[in-house]
Amino acid sequence: MSIVGAPPIQRKRRTALPTAYGSRVERRFGLAVVALWVAFAALTAAVWRADGAANEVELRMAVGLHEWALGQPWSVSLSRALDVVGGGLACSAVVVIAASVLVLMGALRGSRGPRTYALVLLVASAMGGVILSEVVKQVVARPRPPWNGLWLVETSASYPSGHAQAGITVWAALGVAILMVGGRRTAWLAATPLILLGPLIGASRAIVGVHWPTDVLGGWLLGAAWLGTCLLVLRRVREREAGAGRSRR
Repeated sequence: MSIVGAPPIQRKRRTALPTAYGSRVERRFGLAVVALWVAFAALTAAVWRADGAANEVELRMAVGLHEWALGQPWSVSLSRALDVVGGGLACSAVVVIAASVLVLMGALRGSRGPRTYALVLLVASAMGGVILSEVVKQVVARPRPPWNGLWLVETSASYPSGHAQAGITVWAALGVAILMVGGRRTAWLAATPLILLGPLIGASRAIVGVHWPTDVLGGWLLGAAWLGTCLLVLRRVREREAGAGRSRR
């Protein structure tokens, strides 16, 4: 029943802004991932063509960083601690523990949810990152800097930095996994230090002289590109499963 003289009821118009906005963000994220792969490929090609030799600019950067580290003992101590954190043993333990926790939380029970996707992201990111890094190391076969052995000793090829890559594909990926399953505020508090830890692990490798700066940059690019690729694939899988679920109703 209408009331005479009453203003007409204004119904809220539905808008497609959230969907359109989400699609736009996803496209931009996809372009960013492609850019990371292109940058990594270009850097890898440049290092390979130079037979692993550092150019004048990189050599100056490495020498300056080495001289700075000689006068800053705390930076060497911190870098050696980060070497352990970003090493294979620590990263493997972190992935196993985090995966076990997600399984206990029900990641493999019933329908797929955020915990399942977080588990897949963490395992795929960590394992894929290691495989890609080792393959590129074998292909490029770059020698280590002359300061290798002063504070730490490494015997594998130099490019790309496996620690820099693992900082992204393990520690930053763990932060992203926490964001996928946790509450908004508490998840950010736990995830932010882990995401920031990733780049620091890579930077520490140049400080202790076991990597050239481009080794670290290559590790960052590879890690970020692979983690971004995993996120894009998982996003597509979730959308496809959500669409299949709606079609069954």
